[in-house]
Amino acid sequence: MKSIGVLMILLLTQATLFGQKTIRMTVKEECVPCRRMMPMTCFQVKKEGSKTWELFYERISGFEYVAGNRYVIEVIETERPAPVPQDLSKYIYKLSRVISVTPMISGNEGMLYKVIRMNGNEVVNADLSFSFDSTFHKISGKSGCNNFMAPVKMNKKQTKICVKTGAATKMACPEMETKIEEEFLSSISGKSFKISHKGGLMIWKSKKKEVLILEAISKPLPQDPAGTSGRPEKTPWNYFNQQELKLVQMDGFPVKNSKAILIMDVSTNSFTGSNGCNRISGKMSTTRNTVAFSEIISTKMMCTDELVANTERRLMEILRSEGLTVDFAEQIFNIYDSRGKLVLMFTADATK
Repeated sequence: MKSIGVLMILLLTQATLFGQKTIRMTVKEECVPCRRMMPMTCFQVKKEGSKTWELFYERISGFEYVAGNRYVIEVIETERPAPVPQDLSKYIYKLSRVISVTPMISGNEGMLYKVIRMNGNEVVNADLSFSFDSTFHKISGKSGCNNFMAPVKMNKKQTKICVKTGAATKMACPEMETKIEEEFLSSISGKSFKISHKGGLMIWKSKKKEVLILEAISKPLPQDPAGTSGRPEKTPWNYFNQQELKLVQMDGFPVKNSKAILIMDVSTNSFTGSNGCNRISGKMSTTRNTVAFSEIISTKMMCTDELVANTERRLMEILRSEGLTVDFAEQIFNIYDSRGKLVLMFTADATK
């Protein structure tokens, strides 16, 4: 008993030392508009069994969110390494594990329900997908080759749905697509279904027979003149996209008279800029809270200023490293290394 008590004290001491704790939360199937430093979208979450949804402004490293799915996850909350950038939470979050994924019916315009099985058969080489309107009174989408729309009636618990006879366009389609389209429309029109969930999929049954198996997927949004990336969520990536970002801090120290800049284009997954002395460019990939730079190329001018040369070497070293995570404050874009240390700070404010 004494050894168990000592072990518990050691574990509690260790948890306190590292400033970490594990939190279980449910993430709702829809993001909502919010604002902290800039207009964006936020998760809606319930923490540790809470009965009320609250806005969650932070990024969760390693968590790949798809609208239309309700997640139960465990995340590790860690105190952010000092110095904490202005306007940011004192904590950072990392996914520990996904406990469950449940597709939910959503009127979010950024997601679709894709039919992956119909009447017991895999659906291949055909686009059978639809979305709900915000009032849940209508579904519309692709019935294969044509577009379709149908009124629906659904109970509040989203366990039963009735699809009424709708309408579809009449484009001429290849024979195979025509057959799939006819089967799909006849399978749902004027029918009532019971809705259940299994293994991250949504199942529609009629008269105890499995008719449709659906998967929730993200629907790209049309690009706008500002060059947004077409993400279902509006994130700070949209704000910083194609802005000239000036390097103002590296490894916790100010970069004086910095000429290093970064210009990211998330719509083409590329970047350009300067490391202070030479021009640089390359590929990049992003998630909600990570960035990875690759295929980096640089001009070969000689840097006579030793301070500029040292900044150049270290900046290139960081950009080529793995496990980079990001967050955003007002006009500020931060990059952290794989250990969570703030290594680069850029600003979109040209006066700084």
